Amino acid sequence: MLFGGKVEKVYFLAKGLVIIPIALWVYWQPVYVQHFEQFLTLVLAYALINLFLYQLSARGRVKEPNMLFALSLVDAAFLHLMVSYYGGADSQLHMPYYFLIAMLSVRLPARMIMAITCVFTASYLLAALTSIEQAALVSVGIKTLYLWLTAAIGSMIFHYLSISERKLLKTLDTLNERTWELESSQLMLENMYETTRTLTSILDLEQLLKEVLNIADDLLRARRCTVFLVDPSGESLAIYAEVIKHKKTLYDPPVSVSDLRLPQLEGADKQGTRRVSVTSNDSKIKLLELPLKSHGQVIGLLQIEPLKKGELSEKERKNFMVFANSTAVGVDNARMHMKMQELIVIDELTGLHNYRHFRNELADEIRRADRYQQQLSLLMIDVDHFKTFNDSQGHQTGNIILQEIADIIGHSVRDVDIVARFGGEEFMVILPQTNLEDALIIAERIRSQVEKAYFTNSKGQRDLKVTVSVGAVAYPGGVSSSSQLLEKVDQALYNAKNSGRNRVGIISPANQERAGETVR
Repeated sequence: MLFGGKVEKVYFLAKGLVIIPIALWVYWQPVYVQHFEQFLTLVLAYALINLFLYQLSARGRVKEPNMLFALSLVDAAFLHLMVSYYGGADSQLHMPYYFLIAMLSVRLPARMIMAITCVFTASYLLAALTSIEQAALVSVGIKTLYLWLTAAIGSMIFHYLSISERKLLKTLDTLNERTWELESSQLMLENMYETTRTLTSILDLEQLLKEVLNIADDLLRARRCTVFLVDPSGESLAIYAEVIKHKKTLYDPPVSVSDLRLPQLEGADKQGTRRVSVTSNDSKIKLLELPLKSHGQVIGLLQIEPLKKGELSEKERKNFMVFANSTAVGVDNARMHMKMQELIVIDELTGLHNYRHFRNELADEIRRADRYQQQLSLLMIDVDHFKTFNDSQGHQTGNIILQEIADIIGHSVRDVDIVARFGGEEFMVILPQTNLEDALIIAERIRSQVEKAYFTNSKGQRDLKVTVSVGAVAYPGGVSSSSQLLEKVDQALYNAKNSGRNRVGIISPANQERAGETVR
């Protein structure tokens, strides 16, 4: 600690306040009036020396104990002269010794106080014993004893004050640490709440995985976080998303991982977490594995490399578990939302788009064709004599036939084409950017593939033969709306059926029916 602080300024001020009463006391003593000029010179010299040392300490880097000890030597010399000149053993100017020792004992360690007390004792005794009488020996001894008692009591007070100060500082440090921990915990709880709210509100799986990586990177400050989700088989895991040193990656399609399997996680603790070692670039990385559970089922796994080395605290583990649980709920919600969306637009029996989705897509494709001045074709497919199959073979066989026909249609068209179940045994195919001539080629491909195929009955026997009739029309072809186009393709299908079924029917651009006209 450097000298020159507030306490040291108070020390100099207190010394000054002691010297002034001494000067006044000497001035008013008649016996000392003839020596007053000498006394004044001594006081001024003492004051100048103290001022010099004060300026030296204020500008330099003098440690406090060393400066106080130097000042004590100056004080000892000053008081020695004062006692010698003004009364010797009978002088009352020995009182500043007690005052100085009392002040120094609360700032300096015991060994330095003992050394200063020795200096003060020598200073006083040398001044008092120059002309001492036998009767004054007891008085000098008592004064010296009081000086040592003052030093001893002051040192004890300093000792206990130091202990109390250390305890108080330790208590304050502990309080500050607990306060910081509480503030950190509160902030983390707020962040975790916001994290949970955010993750459980995102219904798109891709956006959810992006947010999971952002939270792991920004909030949890993980060096690495990998999101594994259960594959459709429900047995193994696949990597869906990963962040390594701030670099985020979404895998599409997900990367299958053969050596991580569910549901067991060997070595997991009671919360399901475990620490594993992974060798990377000839070094071992400690990873934390947290299962993603929803409704009692393990749906995935979070693999995290925390920023902190070594064992995690219970609070840190809980934070990671909250993150994992929120991620699990979010993933489950996103997948459930995806299934609900599929149920809204997907026909449950065939897996094709349903009527509602077909109408929306048809309207969109017509607007796109109008905007870019492109053609659009539409196919309507109907299973021939389907009611007879239902009556003779049963509805279960009829359902199997519809599923297999839907599969044939799906494999007979392009990826950009839109296949839908229109209702009952009827199917629709939207052919974007396709003229009628090309549409007829696709329609004939579907018809011929169905004709060649053998279909399965409810007993698993593949021995049934089925045919379909197809109506084909092109847009605009004299129509201006989706409803008019549907009426036109229905008429084309009627033409195919009216011509004997198992064929493709069309309507001429001039809107004249060509019953029986087919492409074979």
